[in-house]
Amino acid sequence: MVPAEIVSTRSARRLKRERFEGLLRAHESRLRRLCHGMLTDRTRVDDVLQEAFIKAFRKLPPSFDSPAHESAWLYKIVYRCCLDELRRARRHRVTAPLHEPVDDAMERARSSLSITRALQELTPEARAAVLLVDLVGFDYRTAAAALGVPEGTVASRLSNGRARLHELLGEERRDQ
Repeated sequence: MVPAEIVSTRSARRLKRERFEGLLRAHESRLRRLCHGMLTDRTRVDDVLQEAFIKAFRKLPPSFDSPAHESAWLYKIVYRCCLDELRRARRHRVTAPLHEPVDDAMERARSSLSITRALQELTPEARAAVLLVDLVGFDYRTAAAALGVPEGTVASRLSNGRARLHELLGEERRDQ
């Protein structure tokens, strides 16, 4: 016979794992886009996401006030792991390779590459704000919670990031 506390512990672990898997299913593709936008190297993206998911699983609280708090919590972990990776890369002078377009849709690939290059010119903070609001679709409040900053800071970073992107992409279009 198995003691009640062992059964209870196993049940709690199973419920936590199921809850976490549901959370990942709901957000994984957008988390991957955020991470790829921050890092641009698929191998680094996979490593950073794995690190973030392990941290998130270990720190998963019993409940959240709302689904927005839940997603902001998860995005904050991924964002911080991306920043950690960027710092590590800077220390080791690792540069992310930019993948040159090779398929038939050359113009679309060229445009995507231009945007990727322009995003890399932004500070990590501005890049994260642009990606969370414009790519993931967060409102300012949720993005602020994910980044751990006030809403006004998100608005400022977003405004600066968008202006810089416009400047960079505008210059590039004139050069072509």
